[in-house]
Amino acid sequence: MSENTNRGIGLFIASQFVGALVDTPAKYLLAHGVALSMVVFFRYVIAFALLITIFIVRGNTPPASQHKRVNILRGLLLTSSTFLNFYSLQNLPLAVVMSINFAAPLLSCALAPFLLGEYVGPRRWAAVVVGFVGVLIVMRPGGAVFHLAMVTSLMNATVIALYQIFTRRAGAGDHPETGLTYVFAVGAVITACVVPFHWQMPAVNLWPVIALMGTCGLVTHLIISHALRLAPASLLAPFIYLNIIWITVFGIVIFGDWPDQWTTLGSTIIIASGFYVWLRERVRSQPAN
Repeated sequence: MSENTNRGIGLFIASQFVGALVDTPAKYLLAHGVALSMVVFFRYVIAFALLITIFIVRGNTPPASQHKRVNILRGLLLTSSTFLNFYSLQNLPLAVVMSINFAAPLLSCALAPFLLGEYVGPRRWAAVVVGFVGVLIVMRPGGAVFHLAMVTSLMNATVIALYQIFTRRAGAGDHPETGLTYVFAVGAVITACVVPFHWQMPAVNLWPVIALMGTCGLVTHLIISHALRLAPASLLAPFIYLNIIWITVFGIVIFGDWPDQWTTLGSTIIIASGFYVWLRERVRSQPAN
């Protein structure tokens, strides 16, 4: 592999660590009494303000969008995803939420024929089915550990899948920073309309956590955008599963949440299914000899 490709992989792996520094502080804030709408508000407003600051310091802005409606829809989807994800984090261990979120690539594969007109063969459909067996193992509906937030987390995985699909549509003609501007602006506007109904000044000791969450929310996207300029998305995709390492470590160290054997088994099945879907997509994308 070329040096640029290796750098792209390295950056993408780093983005998974930084991304864990969004969910972990969010769970910490929620556990310390900060309202859900406020946590989502800080996540978007700080990221949006920092992005605009970067444009001002740099002296230029990204080009205008060629897909304004799609980007607004992406912003609505990602904002909805954040609400669903943070609600799940409020009620479940980090590793459980992340394991269910890993169903998003499988859902994206399942939705692609209907929304993008892509062909999905029987092998990938089989992998999707097996992956959802893993989701059921993690959720264990009807069992003692089942929580409604697990359904919310699965809803979030569906929204993430839709976001990924529409990102592929918008990505064909827009600069990555253009899409980021729309996404963060939509999130900031929506949450600014909701947060006054739940506003309560956070404790002073929580502001560094708030700043970390909002800053990492932007940095994660910027690192991923740079990684995608150095290496193809099809090569980087499986490295997203490394996120489970950092999430599990933070869950254990900060919250004392050790994943049980069923969560570990289910997440392993989900990741293996997602990895197989990725392998099949790579095979299909190879030119015929």
